[in-house]
Amino acid sequence: MATVWFVRRQGGLWVAPGGAPAYELPLAELIFPLDLGTHRGVDQGPTPEPQLPAEQPEALHKVLVEVEPRDLSGLEYSGYAAGFYASPYPPSDAVRRLAARRPQRASA
Repeated sequence: MATVWFVRRQGGLWVAPGGAPAYELPLAELIFPLDLGTHRGVDQGPTPEPQLPAEQPEALHKVLVEVEPRDLSGLEYSGYAAGFYASPYPPSDAVRRLAARRPQRASA
């Protein structure tokens, strides 16, 4: 599962308040809704900060996706490598875009 982090800038770091990822989903489910092209790789990943209180997506600035080698199995010829990718969408848009692609459960 690829890890989606919502972060904000603090000095020279991308900090994830609350220290927990926003989502853990298969990379294939993130590529199109978050516009994760192979050209969007970044050198710096998030710094989880569990001592800071978690913040709403609207208060955060950037979406970073952490891809590990295990996330790439079965994605032949994808061009993706393990590392971090930045979405051009802010966290609030990412929440909306991911929710729109996930099937809703029928209520009983």
